[in-house]
Amino acid sequence: MNDLISLYNDYCGQEPTQCEPITGSGSNRRYFRLSSRTGESVIGVVGVSGEENSAFLYLTRHFEEKQLPVPRILAVSRDGMCYLQSDLGTHSLYDALKRGREQGGQYNATETELLRRAVRLLPHIQIKGAEGLDFTQCYPQERMDETNVMFDLNYFKYCFLMPSHVAFHEMRLEESFRSFAALLANGLQTGFMYRDYQARNLMLDTEGNPHLIDYQGGRLGPVHYDLASFLWQASARYASELRWQLVDEYLAVLRTLVDVNEVSFKQQLRQVALFRQLQVLGAYGFRGLIEKKKYFLDSIPFAIQNVRELLAEGACTDAYLQDVLTRLITYYTPAVNPANAQPTASKFDGRGPLVVRVFSFSYKKGIPTDESGNGGGYVFDCRSTHNPGRYEPYKKQTGLDRPVIDFLEQDGEILVFLESVYRLADAHVERYLARGFTDLMFSFGCTGGQHRSVYSAQHLAEHLNREFGIEVRLVHREQNIRQILPAAEQAPAYGRKAMIFAAGMGTRLKPLTDFIPKALVPVGGKPLLQIQLEKLQRVGFDDVVVNIHHHADQIEHWCRGRGRIALSNEREKLLETGGGIRHAAPLLVGTDRFLIHNVDILSNVDLEAFWQHGATSDATLLVSERDTQRYLLFDDDMRLVGWTNVQTGEVKSPYKNLDVSSCNKLAFAGIHQMRTSLIADMEGWPEKFSIIDFYLQSCAQRVIRGYVQPGLRLLDVGKQDTLALAEAFLEA
Repeated sequence: MNDLISLYNDYCGQEPTQCEPITGSGSNRRYFRLSSRTGESVIGVVGVSGEENSAFLYLTRHFEEKQLPVPRILAVSRDGMCYLQSDLGTHSLYDALKRGREQGGQYNATETELLRRAVRLLPHIQIKGAEGLDFTQCYPQERMDETNVMFDLNYFKYCFLMPSHVAFHEMRLEESFRSFAALLANGLQTGFMYRDYQARNLMLDTEGNPHLIDYQGGRLGPVHYDLASFLWQASARYASELRWQLVDEYLAVLRTLVDVNEVSFKQQLRQVALFRQLQVLGAYGFRGLIEKKKYFLDSIPFAIQNVRELLAEGACTDAYLQDVLTRLITYYTPAVNPANAQPTASKFDGRGPLVVRVFSFSYKKGIPTDESGNGGGYVFDCRSTHNPGRYEPYKKQTGLDRPVIDFLEQDGEILVFLESVYRLADAHVERYLARGFTDLMFSFGCTGGQHRSVYSAQHLAEHLNREFGIEVRLVHREQNIRQILPAAEQAPAYGRKAMIFAAGMGTRLKPLTDFIPKALVPVGGKPLLQIQLEKLQRVGFDDVVVNIHHHADQIEHWCRGRGRIALSNEREKLLETGGGIRHAAPLLVGTDRFLIHNVDILSNVDLEAFWQHGATSDATLLVSERDTQRYLLFDDDMRLVGWTNVQTGEVKSPYKNLDVSSCNKLAFAGIHQMRTSLIADMEGWPEKFSIIDFYLQSCAQRVIRGYVQPGLRLLDVGKQDTLALAEAFLEA
């Protein structure tokens, strides 16, 4: 790692400000994203095999000469064990296809176009990339041969076929394997075989064009292999029609590079695709059937379905292998219904829209009647959870009253109970929406229909309305309360939007934040997050986004039932302030601008006046005159022009000849607002970045102003000494 940092220093003339490990390929090489102060990044690679590194470097330089879209090699260490390459970004084709995969292989026009680009690039890599290529430089070998094929076929036999308890004749199967291996390793059109041409290994630029990574294992081999690997990827679940459309796209380009008999090619492609599925099943067998890893077990049916379709298309020409594989596929339930066995439709299909009815009730007065004629729905018994009604202070209150809500949530049993309810309800609603059903009913009962059932019904109703945007009709029967939560398209127009930064680790508040998130640290009997929400809601910020990371589950539980709060999930990685805003962008649409507030900043700011002041700017920052080391710099019109550290003398500014002495030096207060359109300017920034760095880089093109409120009082309660002052600050 030190060698990589030294290499970066030699190349850039400075050490990186960030060094972020990133997930690599199947090899043992380690990858890092190294960033400078300006946010520019490169990829650093540390290898464990000099031969593997040498293969990648040779191939990259060769492909660059052929004008293929590969990363540029920027610098290589003397021993060749680490190197720097250009950063192709963080958005892969696999990421771009996520929606289609999750829809069971239903890819839209945009996703299909990305797939077309990927398959049209492939012949150029295989044919142009092979021109003048010294295959002896490839790692670990220069070509695919019969030995490789036999190894994979026997891996399939021992790791998948045998654990599946399919009987076979050892010598006859071996003979079939040898015949299959000879067919695949000889007589097919060859070129550069990428060997792992997958959506994960194609990075997309801002125009959606694919760029190549992780081809260091490539070698001479049949061009069919990469196309089969890409189009018969089990988890992608491409429909047969789409798959063969993409084959035609591939062939249209291949024809311009070599002579090809399309009929023969397609039959050979089926044979190679069958081999590829047996390869995959060998891996799934070892990881799934032997090691019992769930992901691989779940993936088996999709690969089996591919084998089923390929056998039906005549991919296997060996009679004994055909017999063995036919018996194998009958052992497994198909992952999807074959085309000739579609489920029958119900007369209730496709009538939508779905309306969900949620009831709370007392068991003493009976379960609510389902007046829809569908016979009822889920009935949940809340009586196993702690009952507030047993305690005198709560006897006259309901599950809608704050003291009862606090009792139930602090006790926690009701939250665990509802987690299971949400999972069941979400799955049911998703299926009903998919089929276009119109009615679904949930009921919650407890002893008196007053506390636990009311709380549960209210929270499920709000959850379903928020998550699915559907109409929910809520009835607290014993309380004689009825409420309609309208569907998203019927909902009243939302007011102002705000975002609260609540994802931080709260390091300066340890050991308190070892147990609770900073956002829920109490001040004057209220969590910091509640203080900020109430302040925002008083001036019309009814829709609030809260980002979460540290103790995220606690914040998520606390936010339930507290109005229109959307959670921006940063559980996997903290994205800093700028990255956090960009990550939350889908939750901030529907308004021309939004306010951002640090959860640990208490102040007497007049948010209404601040909001109105920012109406004509792209971004407005609350600033103040106070002693600190770091200041934002503003001109006489209060436009942002730079930043300085008065202790070190460091200056950041897009203006080269900025006169710092003539600028207004003001400290940032952790409260700002920006136009939603400004998020588009974050394209190309690293995954993690500071919003202040973004403002500084943008201020020459965008109108970014400071706002000073006379008499502003401010307290940062993110550290122990100021936390003790916070209660008195609020009372003042």
